[in-house]
Amino acid sequence: MKDDAISELKEKLRGISLIEHAIMLLEWDQETYMPPGGAESRAAALGEIVGIKHRRSQDPALGDCIERAEEVAQSSGDPDLLALVREVRYDYDQSVRIPASLATEIAETSSKALTAWRAAREKDEFSLFEPLLSKQVELQGDYADALQNDGFERYDILLNLYERGLTASEFEKICQQVVPGLRTIIERATENPSDVPSFMKGPWDKDKQLAFAREVATELGYDFERGTLDLTTHPFCTSPSAPHDVRITTRVSTDDFISNLYGVIHETGHALYEQGLDPEWEHTPLCDSISLGIHESQSRFWENEIARGEAFWSHFLPKMCQHFPGKLDGVSSREMAAAVNPVRPSLIRVEADEVTYGLHIALRFELEKGLFDGSISVADLPGLWREKMQEYLGIQPETDRDGVLQDIHWSFGLFGYFPTYLLGSLYSAHFYEAISRDINIDQEVSAGRFDTILEWLRTRVHAPGRRRAPLDLLEDATGSGLDPSVMISALDRKVEMVHGV
Repeated sequence: MKDDAISELKEKLRGISLIEHAIMLLEWDQETYMPPGGAESRAAALGEIVGIKHRRSQDPALGDCIERAEEVAQSSGDPDLLALVREVRYDYDQSVRIPASLATEIAETSSKALTAWRAAREKDEFSLFEPLLSKQVELQGDYADALQNDGFERYDILLNLYERGLTASEFEKICQQVVPGLRTIIERATENPSDVPSFMKGPWDKDKQLAFAREVATELGYDFERGTLDLTTHPFCTSPSAPHDVRITTRVSTDDFISNLYGVIHETGHALYEQGLDPEWEHTPLCDSISLGIHESQSRFWENEIARGEAFWSHFLPKMCQHFPGKLDGVSSREMAAAVNPVRPSLIRVEADEVTYGLHIALRFELEKGLFDGSISVADLPGLWREKMQEYLGIQPETDRDGVLQDIHWSFGLFGYFPTYLLGSLYSAHFYEAISRDINIDQEVSAGRFDTILEWLRTRVHAPGRRRAPLDLLEDATGSGLDPSVMISALDRKVEMVHGV
């Protein structure tokens, strides 16, 4: 009975996973290679296949199968089987509450909204995006209503899609601790602002940038036999079939190598997590990430904790010089580390420095919360964005392209997603602190040995998949609960070291 019930469940999950594989490939192609003229038919194709997946995910036969598997797991006491049926039950109970028609409409609208967002961003005309953004807010409200239980607010329910157990009030408390701490560091670091070093100025050849970034990603552990690096408007990582097919994208500017290099390192962190999931449980929740906060911790870990340090540049600066002969002559690894760690309020989230980044997230959280409690309308967003940028960062965008239109997330209806970026930074600081107790990180990194660090993460963070809840996984891995002061203290020390203030 054990083999039959569990095998049948795995087979049903495999079928759903393979449909998701096709969806993710369509979405990846839409953001990388699809011609603009294919937008309408792609929206229809995505809507159709998402509907098929959704109906399969809420099939009563799957529910019956889960019940039989639950009995087997309970009688066996096997922790993996117990975790499997718990997570499958959670997914199924969520799915059966969502009408297939709503899932299809969201998929179709997301595809159309992506095209509208691109056009609006290119032309700097928010009005081109506003109707579909309003539709996405409406649809996500309907989605939250369908999942409603225990009197949760709509936005709480959306937050839980990405970080289970998180509420808006809890995240607000985190912001109330983090925002003042970041502002104190920013005020100290920007009292005597320094100019961008001359060696950071372009032009930087695009092909050489990509070649160097690819070399860095490979050394960090990204397996290109199971991955790709492609170009897109907004960098991302996607996993049609983790851990076997994990893809990352980047964008390249001739004026600034930081945007591409650190974008690739960031997405490599995501990809390392996906490639480190347990292949024994492929197509099941145990071969899936537990939360986007934990996922983001992996990208922030490699991007900020590792790649912005002097040890990183002591290893990679000579290699970068080989790609750009003559441009970095005489530059030391300390000078490079200082140059890639500016504390300077800026307009664009994905290009923000490590200290000011959290303020970009607090701003988006405030606006999203307002959209779903009714205090903010979509039409208010461009003006409110400017006001909040002034409030949080002391600067204002001159265009909507550099303001409310800069992020792709809302075009996909990803409301409640942004808070996971700040959670990722908080988790990352905890992981770095814990790893430092076991490994001399600077010594390993300066020698170009990244495997010991990656193995620590693989064992404690990647391989568990969804066996443990995010905060439980954090405590298991580090021995402590979530404490925002760990990140604030780490940033304080880094700013003192790099900027001497």
